[in-house]
Amino acid sequence: MADNANVNYSGPMMNSPLRLLRDIFPFSQPPADRRPAAQLQEGLPITVGLAPLAAVRKLSSELLPAVASQQDLALRFKLLEDVWQQAQAVLPVLEAEVVQAVLPLPQEATHAAIQADNLLKGLALAYADIARGILAHPHDAGLSHLLHRAVRRALAMLARRQLLACRAYAAPSPNSWRLLHELYQMVCDPSAKPLNGETAPIEHAYLGALLFAYLEPNKLPRTELDLIHACTDQLAAYATISHATPAMQSNRSADACFLVRPDTAMPGYPLARLPAGISAEGGLIVDCSQVLAALDRNLARQPGKPVQPQLDAPAALLQSLRVVIGGRSRRRFSRTQFKPHADLVGGLDQVIALLDGHDLPSSEWSLVDESPDGFLIRFIKGEKSNIGAGDIVALQPRESSKIHVCLVRRIATTRNRLELGLQLLAPQVSLVDLPTPEKPGRRAIYLHSLPAYGTFSGLIMQPGTLLSKQQITLNALGRTRRHQIGQCIERNDGLEFVALDPLPD
Repeated sequence: MADNANVNYSGPMMNSPLRLLRDIFPFSQPPADRRPAAQLQEGLPITVGLAPLAAVRKLSSELLPAVASQQDLALRFKLLEDVWQQAQAVLPVLEAEVVQAVLPLPQEATHAAIQADNLLKGLALAYADIARGILAHPHDAGLSHLLHRAVRRALAMLARRQLLACRAYAAPSPNSWRLLHELYQMVCDPSAKPLNGETAPIEHAYLGALLFAYLEPNKLPRTELDLIHACTDQLAAYATISHATPAMQSNRSADACFLVRPDTAMPGYPLARLPAGISAEGGLIVDCSQVLAALDRNLARQPGKPVQPQLDAPAALLQSLRVVIGGRSRRRFSRTQFKPHADLVGGLDQVIALLDGHDLPSSEWSLVDESPDGFLIRFIKGEKSNIGAGDIVALQPRESSKIHVCLVRRIATTRNRLELGLQLLAPQVSLVDLPTPEKPGRRAIYLHSLPAYGTFSGLIMQPGTLLSKQQITLNALGRTRRHQIGQCIERNDGLEFVALDPLPD
């Protein structure tokens, strides 16, 4: 308190003439393009009082260029850390705006996503430039520790940038993958083992970013991306990386392996399904067989018994991740090409209302292609909604009265176009009243058959409506059927999709 009082007292008395001189003689001030960096050096939080969007814009357009002009690499790193500290206070606001926005993203959310992406990109490049500068002076042993810190920071910026893209169901920038591979190779070599306290976190971060991409996040609900990202960070410790050899492609665990080509702008290819013309020579192999084992331990764990790693995620989600990593997710039918239009509504209540004959606001989509078990559709115009991967939708082609009930399996935003990959659940559906005395009139969607799952019927309802093994009687199409609630096929905040085991009439 006393020190602060002295500063506050002497500041105006002693600094006023100095400030006047600085105003009169501009040569006493730092150049305009370095003033923001000078402010940072003095510890000034120059984004205080600004709205998050304005603060992010200021950090990107003024602070980062000024910091980049600093020749001293250690000082530049310190200033970048200050920029990052201020960025952390405002970035979550813009990221949340993107997650909560309807799709396609409205202009405000799109602008927020672009500004946040620009800042993360600028930070990643600035940290990477420090690492490149240090590598250009290999004989300065004092910079070795700074090299690893700069690479770790750059990787963290890239991971956050790619997560932001996934929140908008957009593909991460190809350049972000190029930089990710470059950063890893700056300080890590799979042949140089063991890892140490500086290289191990870098390899972990690199494998975490790759693993998250292998989980195909555009097929997952936006609301679960943070949870999945956290699981990825834990699972990355169980992935291994090595130089590719010709024998690896015939390895029995090839289904759980991915080929990384550091010279390409992508995370890698499933080793068991390499595209024609892709050579493993000069590449890296990411082996996820122990990742599968970690997922299996979590899927089989008993209540009250800890496992390593202990993943805080629902079993249905972990099973989905296992299917993707294990290489079992393959299209069963070839697609045919045609381009009619269709109307779409999303959300369980909306789908039930449409099936019940209500006239609802909808959006118009182009049916880009179709297969016996699904559709690829592209947004044209109309009602926007918070559709996410795992949500239920009803699709009605314009030339047909038939309503297709589907689950959203993939979402992609490319070239300002929003596309959905839909899984058709059943050839025939009906609305049924559920036997819930405490909530009379509650309705659900009865799926007469489920070709993709087995020889049983299914039910889609609000989560927690019925209990496992509960016996129910349903009336569909004038026929009464008795069922027992079977396994839960999928569950999220908006729906519960269960199998129905038949009971004798």
